[in-house]
Amino acid sequence: MSRQQSGQARRSGHGRRSTIVAAVVLVLSLSGWGWFASEQAREAWWAFGQNVAVGPDDQGWASLDTVSVRLDGADTVPTVDEEAPPDGFEFLALDFTVDAATPTELSTCEVQVRDTQGRLFLAGAEVPRDDAFGSSLMCGTSDPEEDPVPASQSVLVLVPVDAALDSVRVDAREFPPAEFIELPVP
Repeated sequence: MSRQQSGQARRSGHGRRSTIVAAVVLVLSLSGWGWFASEQAREAWWAFGQNVAVGPDDQGWASLDTVSVRLDGADTVPTVDEEAPPDGFEFLALDFTVDAATPTELSTCEVQVRDTQGRLFLAGAEVPRDDAFGSSLMCGTSDPEEDPVPASQSVLVLVPVDAALDSVRVDAREFPPAEFIELPVP
């Protein structure tokens, strides 16, 4: 082997090692940034995700912030405003008693039904409009004397016929971060 070929071989080996070292450094730095970014995502989920359920007491009331809610019933409804549910689904009427006598800003609470598979079904979504059912619960008012929160409220949820219903979730923007009310389906 000539001197020129020998020098090229050394430079070629040095180039490969440099490339490998650069690739390893790049992978390690990306892994570090990935861990950092995912740590922030995990902290944000804990702070703002639904992960702290407030359950009912012995009388069935669950209280959070300035509202107390009790689930009084969950019954299927064959038709709403002369409209039947789509094939494979049924309308579920949820009846609540709500106590929100403390003056707050006007607020609503979102209602979702969770099944044993973890699927969530939002009240008021894909259901006909009817005066008997709201799409959410009224959970607060700035003037309880003039505009009181109705004690009895009902919402309608479209659920699959084969869903094994587990719980009802009540959540509002005004609730403390990460907390929500969870009531068992009767």
